[in-house]
Amino acid sequence: LRARHDIAADAVVFLLVGSAYARKGVGRAIEALTTLPAQAHLIVVGRERHMGRYDALAQRLGVAGRVTFAGPRADPKPYYGAADVFVLPTLYDAGSNAVLESLACGLPVVTSDRCGPGELVADYHAGTVCGARDIDAIAAGMRALLDPDTRARASTGAVAAMRPLTPEAMA
Repeated sequence: LRARHDIAADAVVFLLVGSAYARKGVGRAIEALTTLPAQAHLIVVGRERHMGRYDALAQRLGVAGRVTFAGPRADPKPYYGAADVFVLPTLYDAGSNAVLESLACGLPVVTSDRCGPGELVADYHAGTVCGARDIDAIAAGMRALLDPDTRARASTGAVAAMRPLTPEAMA
């Protein structure tokens, strides 16, 4: 998948899955990416009516070569497998399935304090929870997860966060 999208094998891939890009924080994730080293790459999976705005933003900020807009996917599982970190600086998402899916895949997460599953991220040290509009904090969370050891610890927390959420417990 990385090769198909011309992403370097040694890149640290941040994934954002969601539609309605303004609410999900795609623009803020792109802005945060500008402060990260060239090895950081963002893949965005989802539907957006105003794609041109986000293409233009990535161009204007000089990171268009490090942002892949994959569009909507019926099955986003391969993208979770290709990612190193999940990022969702959402303005509001009470029960983000994408964050839960990321945790279940063992991906560290950078999300906002307006995302319900952010409580799991915080409680299990599975990444970073910050203000939805705080670009510096989003970037700091992403930057921290560039470190492989930090990512590994957060990945362990991600898996642990999902362990108690069995079908029986959820019912």
